[in-house]
Amino acid sequence: MKAIKEYLKKLREQFGTRSSKAGSYSFFLTAIVLAIIVTVNFALSFLPDSYVQEDLTANQLYSISSQSKVLLSTLEEDITIYWVVASGEEDEYIEKLLHNYEDYTSKVSVVKKDPDLDPEFTNSYTDGEVYNNSVIVECGDKYRYISYEEMYEVSNEYYSIYSTADEFSGESLITSAISYCITEELPVIHVLEGHGEEELTEDFQSALERDNLETESLSLLNGDSVPEEVECILINSPSTDISETEKDMLIEYLDNGGRLLIISGTVQEDELTNLNAVAEYYGISVLEGVVVEEDTGYYVFESPVMLMPEMNSSDITDPLIEDNYHVIVPVSKALDLSEASEDVTVTSLLESSESSFIKEEGYDITTYEKEDGDIEGPLSLAVLVTKDLEDDKQSQFVWIASSEILNEVYNSYSSDANEDFVLNALEMMCEKDDSISVRSKSLTNEYLTISTSDSSLIKVVTIAVIPAAYLIIGIIVVVRRRRR
Repeated sequence: MKAIKEYLKKLREQFGTRSSKAGSYSFFLTAIVLAIIVTVNFALSFLPDSYVQEDLTANQLYSISSQSKVLLSTLEEDITIYWVVASGEEDEYIEKLLHNYEDYTSKVSVVKKDPDLDPEFTNSYTDGEVYNNSVIVECGDKYRYISYEEMYEVSNEYYSIYSTADEFSGESLITSAISYCITEELPVIHVLEGHGEEELTEDFQSALERDNLETESLSLLNGDSVPEEVECILINSPSTDISETEKDMLIEYLDNGGRLLIISGTVQEDELTNLNAVAEYYGISVLEGVVVEEDTGYYVFESPVMLMPEMNSSDITDPLIEDNYHVIVPVSKALDLSEASEDVTVTSLLESSESSFIKEEGYDITTYEKEDGDIEGPLSLAVLVTKDLEDDKQSQFVWIASSEILNEVYNSYSSDANEDFVLNALEMMCEKDDSISVRSKSLTNEYLTISTSDSSLIKVVTIAVIPAAYLIIGIIVVVRRRRR
């Protein structure tokens, strides 16, 4: 008993020292701080992710873009997003993305549907196989099913076992689906056929669908005028000429407020006399041949016919200019605007440098050197013509002088700027004021589109200048040390 009393006495003496009191104070202070942190974290867990989590990824993978926010802020009807996913198999990107939609507006609600518990749920939305993390966007009687496979884009599919996704298209597809569900009537692009036109690429068809633009085929071979319901016509790289009757029909269509976009560049065989006459109706001449660029700041891949032209301000080009994108225009003709009619407004959308010129031989050119008789730049490679008509109508006519602008290879090299350029033109013609175009987000890297001159400068700096600088500094350091 005596031993216990002595032990307690020593213990009191130890805790009564100044150091013990300071230690006790620190312990209780630490406990209080930890309790506050735990309480704050618990309270923050009830707040939306957008308020408590910062997206630090380079491509903002966990955030929704300003374009999506603009659409969501205008919602008047309730949107339900069904997330079809089994418990424990949630995709991280999709989970964060859906939370952001739901957090941004009360008009959007996300409902998880476990296919194991409710296997019949998706039958009324799709007949195909449904993968985990697929999404259904619904508003009233309209809906759009988005397969999980569509959300990730894979560039190399030859060995699918080892392939990895390059881009995440979740936001692009979901925002497009919301726009589709709240739009009463979708604009229709009528694509002319019957003259060996190039088929629209699969990527461009998908882009049109994401922008909620529908396409229908149009033939003018058996009619005497363009049907009244046609609001916008696309002529994509014809290999043979239209007839004189079709030319007259297109001009009459434009005079009545029609919208026409022509993609037509250098051809290897027949000249497109009647098609060119549509531009000549406005005083614009189509210069046959191939534009060659001498200014290395205006072409890419060290090829003077792979042009990276200047973009002039317009409703079509401004979104690309603001985001610092560049259109690549391969093997292009040129358009002479000097004799344009006085009753129209003409905008040169894409323009080569003053050092450029056009070789009339087209695909048969034997040299990139400028010769006598070559027409000098600057040269217009794409033009927008508008004409105000009676009853507040306006005709719109766009000519892009390169048949390869939608080629998937060149579009990829431009980081989809080529595709966006054509889409912007079609959206303007369809008067699609609520256009929502959200880019896919790269999971790896995007092509850096730079001119040949910039590419050469980077090579010189990285291969010669930087190593030389290190070598000189090293020599100076060694010399100084030896002198000491």
